[in-house]
Amino acid sequence: MPVKLPPLFWPAIAWISGCALAQSENIPWALVAALACAALLLLWRWRILSLWLLLAGIMWGSANLLHDLRLTQTEPELAGRELLLTGELLQLRIQGRMHRLRLHHVQVCEPSGHCHVIAGRVDAYAWPAHRQSWQEGNRLQMPVRLRLPDNRANPGGFDYLAYCHRHHIAWTASVRGAIQRLPGDAGLLASLRQRVRLALPTDAATAGVLQALLLADRSRLPIAVEDAFAATGAAHLLAISGLHIGMVAAWGAALCWWLLTRREAWMIALPIRQCAMTAGVLLATAYATLAGWPLPTQRAVLMLAGALLAWWWRHRYPPLNMLLLALMLIVLLEPASVLSVSLWLSFLATLGLLLIMARLRLPKASQWWLRWYYAGLGLLLVSAVATLATLPLIAGVFGRLPVWTLPANLLLVPLYGLWVLPLALLAALAALLLMPTLAQWLMHAAALGVNAGNHVLLALHQLPGGNLWLADPSLSSVLLYVAGMGLALWLGRRRDTAAAVGMAALTLCLWLILVIPERPPAQPRWMIWDVGQGAASGWLQADGQVLLVDAPGRRGSRFNGGTTVAAGLRAMGLTHADVICISHAQSDHGGGLLRLMAQLRDVRQLCLADVPANHHWPPMQQAVKRLKAQGGKVLWLAQGDHFMLGSNRVDVLWPPRGYTPSNTNLTSLVLSLRLPDGRRLLMPGDAEKPVEHALLSAGIAPHALMLVPHHGSRTSSSTAFLRALQPQLAVVQSGRNNRWHFPHPEIIARYRAQGSQIVNTANGALQFDWNGHGFRRHQYHPDSHRKYRQLLSFFRQLAW
Repeated sequence: MPVKLPPLFWPAIAWISGCALAQSENIPWALVAALACAALLLLWRWRILSLWLLLAGIMWGSANLLHDLRLTQTEPELAGRELLLTGELLQLRIQGRMHRLRLHHVQVCEPSGHCHVIAGRVDAYAWPAHRQSWQEGNRLQMPVRLRLPDNRANPGGFDYLAYCHRHHIAWTASVRGAIQRLPGDAGLLASLRQRVRLALPTDAATAGVLQALLLADRSRLPIAVEDAFAATGAAHLLAISGLHIGMVAAWGAALCWWLLTRREAWMIALPIRQCAMTAGVLLATAYATLAGWPLPTQRAVLMLAGALLAWWWRHRYPPLNMLLLALMLIVLLEPASVLSVSLWLSFLATLGLLLIMARLRLPKASQWWLRWYYAGLGLLLVSAVATLATLPLIAGVFGRLPVWTLPANLLLVPLYGLWVLPLALLAALAALLLMPTLAQWLMHAAALGVNAGNHVLLALHQLPGGNLWLADPSLSSVLLYVAGMGLALWLGRRRDTAAAVGMAALTLCLWLILVIPERPPAQPRWMIWDVGQGAASGWLQADGQVLLVDAPGRRGSRFNGGTTVAAGLRAMGLTHADVICISHAQSDHGGGLLRLMAQLRDVRQLCLADVPANHHWPPMQQAVKRLKAQGGKVLWLAQGDHFMLGSNRVDVLWPPRGYTPSNTNLTSLVLSLRLPDGRRLLMPGDAEKPVEHALLSAGIAPHALMLVPHHGSRTSSSTAFLRALQPQLAVVQSGRNNRWHFPHPEIIARYRAQGSQIVNTANGALQFDWNGHGFRRHQYHPDSHRKYRQLLSFFRQLAW
C-alpha cells in the first residue's frame, strides 16, 4: 500500500527546518546563509511553496534571535557592583531557604543616583530568614549585586545561557540586604492565583503536586516525589500540558453536553456537538489563564485547537494535516520552541496516537464490567503508543528508562483525570469565589487522591528497574529504533497486525540491548568538572571502574554539582560509581552527594574520613543511611588505610582517626592514586598548611599530578610542600570570577616557580586521557550562543 502524505507535510518540514536552522547553535551562520542563497536561486527557477517557507523560516528564526538579543543586551560595567534594584515580581520559586525572584520592568540605580533601565528580566536569589508573603505582581526593591549569566562547560552539561536567552533573562543577581515591598496592587490574576495558593493543604508533598497542577509551579514539590514521577514516566502529570488541557476540555464538553440534552427543544434547536466542544475549549482556556499561560500550556492549547479542528473537519481535511498546521502555528508564534523538548514530546505522542489509535476499534460492550475493561485496555494502549513514540527522546534528553510507565500511567491517569484534577479545579473555583471553607474541603479531598498516587509512585520507584539511568544513546541506536518502528507502522497500515506488533517488539528489544549496557572510555581518564566555586573530579578506568571525589551543592537544591557529575558520566557512557569519596563536611565539596547518588544507577561504596565532623553532618548521615538501605558499603577511612580500584591502589594520607580540629578544612581526606605508569595523583581536598606540614613530616612521595589544595587559597600550597611533591601538572578547581579571587596570584607563581603546568576549571571542565605514554588534555569551552553575537555584529556592519 503506497504511503500518502498529507498536503502540509513538505511545507511543514520546510518551515520547521528553516526556523531550526536559524535557532540551532550547532549550525553555523555560513551554512545557514548558504542554504538561504540556494533556496533563493531555486525560487528563481521554480516557484515552490516549500522553498518559500524554508526561506521564510530562516528569516523568521533570525528575526526572533535578534529580538531576544535586544532584550538580553546588557551594560557589562554594571556587573559586580552594589546597586539598588526595583522591579515587578513575575515569578517566585522557593527551594528550601532559597527564593528565586524573577523580575521584569526592572530599573537599577547606582549610589550616585544614576539609574539604568533593563529591557530584559532579572533572576534575583535571596535567602531570607523567614518565609515571605510576596506574590506575583508586587513591586519590590532590594540591594543587589548583578552578574552576567554564564555557562559552565561540562560534558552533557545544561546550556544555561540558552535558557536565559529563551526566557529573556539579562542578569542574575544576589540580594545583599532586606527586600521591601512597594505600595501598589499586585494585579487581578496574581491576586486570584494567591487565593488558590492559600487554599492548598499544608503537607508539602500533596501541596506541591496540587500547586503544580493548578498554578504550574513545582517549587514546593519535594525532590523525592519529583524523582518518583520522573523515574516512572509520570512526570507529564506535573506539567500543565496536553493531557491536562485535554482532560479539562473533555470535562467541560461533557458537562455542556449533559446540560443541553436535558431538554428536547435545545437538542433540536442547538448544534450540541459544536457547543460542547466550544465550552470545552473555553474551560481549558480559563484553566490555562489561571496557570499563567506557561509555554507548555500555550503549546497544549494550540495543539488542542488543532486536534478539535482535525476532528471537526475530519471529512474535509486529514487529521495529520491539522496537526502539522498546529505545529507550524506554534513555531510561528514562538520560533524558539522548535528546539523545545516538551514541544516534540507532545507532537510525537499526538502523532503516534493519530497514526496508531485511529485504526484501532475496540468492540462495544453492553455489560458494565466489559465497558470498564475496554476503557482500561484503551488507556493501556494509549500509554503504550505514547511511550513508544517518545522513548528515544526521553532516553536521550532525560537519561532515564521509565520501566514502570505503563502501570504508573494506567493507575494515575484515571486517578488524576476522574478525581484529583476535577476536585482541585472545583476547589480553585471556590477559592476564587471567596468560599475558603469549601475550597479547603475540596482541596483536602483532592489531596487524598494525590497522596494515594504518591504512595504508588514511590513504591514503583523502589522496585527493580525503578531508577534505571541510561548513558546517552548513540546515533546508530536512534536510527535503528526509528527505522524499526517505521517498518512496524508500515506493516500496520497494510493491516498485518501480527507482523507489526512483532516488528515493534523486536525493535524495542534490540534498542534496549544497545542502550542499557554502559560504554566506558577506551583509555583511563581523569576528569575534573566545572562546578563553579566547588570541587568535583573522577578517575574512570577502561574496565568501567569509576572513582568520584566530591560533589558540591547547596543543601536541598535540585540541580547542583552532583547532577553535573552524573550528567557528565552519562555523556561518557557510564551510569554508576564504584567508589564515591567526599573530602570533608562542607557544601562546596559534599553538598551535592545526595543528588549524585539519586542520579546514578548504582553506587557500590562510599568512602568518608572517620572524623566527628563527618559523622555529625546531616547530608552525610542521610547519604550513609540511603546507601546502606540500597545494599551499598560505607568505609570510614583514616591515615594509613587504603582501598583498591580495580588494580589501582588508593592510599589515605590524612586525616588521623577521630581528628577534631577547630577548622573543618583540616579534616579533608587526602588521597593518593597510583597511575598505570607508576606515577601518582594527589587529591587533597581543602587541606591547609598544618596538614601539609604533617604530610611532609611523614615523608610524602612525589606526585606528578595533583589538584591544587583549597581552590588555590594562600592557606595552602606551601613552598616546601610543592618542593616535595614536584608536580608536573596542577589543576585548580575554582569558579569563574569568584568572590574570593581564587586562585591567588601568589599561589600560581609558586607552582610555576616549581616548573609545574597549572590549569583551571574556571575555563571549563578538564579531561585527561591516558594513551599509554602520557595524558592527552582536552578542555571544554562555554562557547554557547555565538550566533547571537555574530548576528549583532552583522546588523551593526549592515547599519554602518
